Amino acid sequence: MKLIPHKHFGMPGHLQKHTLVYTVVLAMLLAVVFDLSRIASVGAILYLVMDMIVHWGVIKHLRNKVNAKVGIVAAAFILDAVVLFAFIWVKAVNDWLIVAVSLIFIIFIFAGEHMFLKKVDHPQHDH
Repeated sequence: MKLIPHKHFGMPGHLQKHTLVYTVVLAMLLAVVFDLSRIASVGAILYLVMDMIVHWGVIKHLRNKVNAKVGIVAAAFILDAVVLFAFIWVKAVNDWLIVAVSLIFIIFIFAGEHMFLKKVDHPQHDH
């Protein structure tokens, strides 16, 4: 839980309550700006990117620890990539704003995580 970036903003309660509030606020903002189809499209893009990152992390760092079958994880990574690029192609042609918003979210998330992780003390990991 210490690796989850957050600010209290004066709210009482624990981290789980705060992340729930952040999620609700973000969902409300998205609902005001986009229709449900567009929100689902952004969610699909972000999910596929996240899934690919998890697959890559399993292959690169955890394959021996979790006894992963590299071929299966690599196949899942490739299939995710095919679906992601096809979906982005369709959205870029029909609704480029969704691709742009998704890219902005991805950049924001990576930059935020990078800044947060620079400030956090990391326990030593077994590699």
